[in-house]
Amino acid sequence: MEERIKSIMADILMIEASSINEQSSMGAIESWDSLAQIDLVAALEEAFAITFEVDEIETMTSYADILDVLTEKL
Repeated sequence: MEERIKSIMADILMIEASSINEQSSMGAIESWDSLAQIDLVAALEEAFAITFEVDEIETMTSYADILDVLTEKL
């Protein structure tokens, strides 16, 4: 699951998957703005066949947070 998340993030944020780690966040990645966040959430929902709640989306501002939310949902 982690590699799949990194691959999706890399595609949406236009960065190398190998550069994504526990410190990767909206504040640390220049291309991760509010529009990219919407694209990222949509891509994750499609890839994992799930739907996120608004409060979950609001907390998904780093790779670690995304991993936590997905781990809880799957």
